[in-house]
Amino acid sequence: MKARDVSKAVTTRFPMQDYLRLQQEAEQRGCTIAEVVRGAWSQHELQQQIQQQLSRLEQRQRKIVFEMLCAVVGLQPNERKEVLQQLQRRGVKW
Repeated sequence: MKARDVSKAVTTRFPMQDYLRLQQEAEQRGCTIAEVVRGAWSQHELQQQIQQQLSRLEQRQRKIVFEMLCAVVGLQPNERKEVLQQLQRRGVKW
């Protein structure tokens, strides 16, 4: 058996109301509570990946818009650098 094929049990406690909702969801899906929890974890990981991709897209978009605006306004390289520094001081991430 390979190391990646080994599974590990995780025990957690839920408030009774949440447990009953998990149980109801599992019954509706025709699966176990563990499968519902594993599915929720998979969805969480997928959501994190999507969020990271969106953040990278937003960063690229910001850079493109900045370059376009610099070209339209006709900023010189030293002016462009100054504006970039001002934006970074204001917390704009590049």
